[in-house]
Amino acid sequence: MKRLNNLYYSKRIKELLAELQTAETTLVVAPMGYGKTLAVQYFLQEQERCGKKVLRQSIYGAGAEAFWQGVCHSWQNTELGAALLQQSLPADANAKTLVLELFRQLLPQEPVYWFIDDLHLLESSEVIDFLFALSKAGFADLHLLLVSRGQIFDGSRLLELGRKVFCLDKHDLALQRDELAEYSSRCGLQLTAQQLDALHEACEGWFSVTYLNFLNYDRYQRFCLDTGSVYEMIANVLLRPLPSEQQRLLLLMGQPEEFTPEQVAYAYGTSCRESVGRLLECNAFIIRLANGRLRCHHMLKQATRHAFGLLPEAEQQMYFRRLGQWYAQQKEYEEALDWLYRGRDFDGLLAAVQQLRDWSMHPQHRQHLFDWLCECPPEILWQYPQAVLIIMRRMFSLNMVPEMLQVKEWYVTALERNTALSQRERDNYYGELEVILSFLAFNSITGMSEHHRRAYKLLSGAPQTLSKQGIWTFGAPSVLGLYLRTGCSLRQTVEDMQECMPPYYLLSGWHGAGAAELTEAEALLLQGRIDEMDMPLQKAYYQAEKHGQECITICCDFLEMQRDLFRGVYSSKAEAYSRHQWQLQPWKQSMLLNTADMCAGFYYALLGKPEYIPSWLTDGNGQQPSVLYPARPCRNYISAQCLLAQGQYTELLVRWSDWEQECRPYSNFLCLLYLQVQRAAAFAGRGDVTSCRASLKQALAMAEADKLVLPLAQNIALLRPYLEQEAQGEYSAAAAAALHLGQQMEAGRGQIMSARFAEAGLQELTEQELQIAQLAAARHTNREIAQRLSLSEGTIKQYLNKIFAKLQIDAAAKNKRHRLERFFSNS
Repeated sequence: MKRLNNLYYSKRIKELLAELQTAETTLVVAPMGYGKTLAVQYFLQEQERCGKKVLRQSIYGAGAEAFWQGVCHSWQNTELGAALLQQSLPADANAKTLVLELFRQLLPQEPVYWFIDDLHLLESSEVIDFLFALSKAGFADLHLLLVSRGQIFDGSRLLELGRKVFCLDKHDLALQRDELAEYSSRCGLQLTAQQLDALHEACEGWFSVTYLNFLNYDRYQRFCLDTGSVYEMIANVLLRPLPSEQQRLLLLMGQPEEFTPEQVAYAYGTSCRESVGRLLECNAFIIRLANGRLRCHHMLKQATRHAFGLLPEAEQQMYFRRLGQWYAQQKEYEEALDWLYRGRDFDGLLAAVQQLRDWSMHPQHRQHLFDWLCECPPEILWQYPQAVLIIMRRMFSLNMVPEMLQVKEWYVTALERNTALSQRERDNYYGELEVILSFLAFNSITGMSEHHRRAYKLLSGAPQTLSKQGIWTFGAPSVLGLYLRTGCSLRQTVEDMQECMPPYYLLSGWHGAGAAELTEAEALLLQGRIDEMDMPLQKAYYQAEKHGQECITICCDFLEMQRDLFRGVYSSKAEAYSRHQWQLQPWKQSMLLNTADMCAGFYYALLGKPEYIPSWLTDGNGQQPSVLYPARPCRNYISAQCLLAQGQYTELLVRWSDWEQECRPYSNFLCLLYLQVQRAAAFAGRGDVTSCRASLKQALAMAEADKLVLPLAQNIALLRPYLEQEAQGEYSAAAAAALHLGQQMEAGRGQIMSARFAEAGLQELTEQELQIAQLAAARHTNREIAQRLSLSEGTIKQYLNKIFAKLQIDAAAKNKRHRLERFFSNS
């Protein structure tokens, strides 16, 4: 009796697969048709029989978002899965840190085998970077099994993983000569030694081609050893010999990535359960999945899709339409969309869109988003204003603003033409439109507020467009960095924020709570009114913490860090941020880790401790962690301050034009001011007096009207002599105020350095340096020290410069010996 569809695993393969039980990461890499997936599935079924937990994920597209959806789906119904749903695919070091911490904290306390198939279909380096980070972390109970046609990790990464990774390739999976003989015998074929030799030489152990030859031999008593294409071989062996009905059914099975027999029967349109069953019984290229669904092997899928494309267009559209309708009936609306579009069923498509309020979108939907509405007959479009609204909302998130404005006109027309809507429904739709249009007015506080107020009057409930869980600051640590648009507008901006945020709080459920009070506190800090900012800052803290607005709390911390520099108080929050010791919880968004890095980096740049600055803020390699586009100007001026602290003046000037350009789209005036000051400081650091004076004059002109002297004061070490000159010139008031505030900051910084870093600094001194430092602290002159130690005055001066550097005493600062005296008294 022939048993051609029986799976075969040799003793050698079983022994190799047994190694997977202890491997932390297994890479199975071989061309298609070598039985990679079947071998891993066999191993996993054995683990399941032993009660082990198994997770399976298949890759069906090139997009990173689809991969992450698959990750979340794989871990669903676990605590880890719930936490991963709050994140996106980690694209930078901070995001990876957060997600790996979630794995460390929330992995089930039992062995878990996580199988990810067909990684070669991905076109995302971010996915591979994440999988490498996960492999490198090496969680004891997590066994990662990765399958691909091509290389997954390069040689250097494999070397770095070392014994953590176990690799199988096509030479491990290929059938050997004796295994081919055993396989054919188990299938019930009686082959001669010469036939086996010829088959093994032609197929080279290629499992799928061997199977196709067995089928062909069983049917025609000959092998297909000279076929030019495996796909043609599949068509000749598996497709063309079938009756017409079974041919159509097999073509339909090859269209979805996964399918059920009921789905295929529905798409075919008549009762055909027996024909479907026979196909499943006699075709080993149709694989049954753990979720109960089936899928065609890639080779069979490609062959059937080619044949399907030869059908008349009207027939193809009919099948596509039925597939889409089946998905919609199953409430799998995202899956339904593309099939309904390909089937030209716009009525069904827009009805499905209306079910997708929290639509994350598959990558292919992005390509067709505008096409759906352009190609939809107007009489259908007018019946679905809610669907048009949802599509328009997605367009904004994709920065499709021109298309979005065109769709707005269609949306209004749809509302006016739809006579079935009640006035309340119509008002709600118009209210949602106002919420969406408010984003187009970013960063005009009053402009956005006009839309918010109109939306509040029109809506009968909370808008679907806004989420309290979103990051109100877009990842920026400064509210005025986002919303101060022009010079001479600081007071007005504070007043506008205080007037406009309360209506927005009512509309959004307190999204961004504390922002109005925070804006006032930041304005006072920028003007150097340090003691006046405490009350609004505490109010901002209270509102943000009361309403769970973590992004506002981080902005409060950013102001507090800067304020405490003037008071000589070391910021424990900066230290916690730099070490990521800040209540890492599953609901934290990874973008806020990047915000925390920016806060700490800016603080340590001002403190003069560049070794504590997160490296991504200055590396400039184009792989910087993500913040949303509106927050990039804030990130840039913080990076510039960090470069100044590291003495990388040329690097700052090289990047300056790009940074300055990124401030233009949203008129980020405060960020422009910082960059102008930092440009002047970089020129000063390079000794370019003329360029420094020119840039400083521009900065003073920008700062004077609103008395925005903080950026100047924070760069006092490099700009002091130039500010002293400008204190006698056109911008004397701003320059004098900056000098006064800068002296306060230097004094506070000196206290922190003495109190916090004195002991560590003194321990770095050599015995000779320590003796000279003690004499200098006792107010001995250089000549006196030189005479006592039998050294020259020049040598003593060189020693003192080294001592000041080790003890973090600014070489340009006044009263250096007084600061040195404090070091010894504090230590």
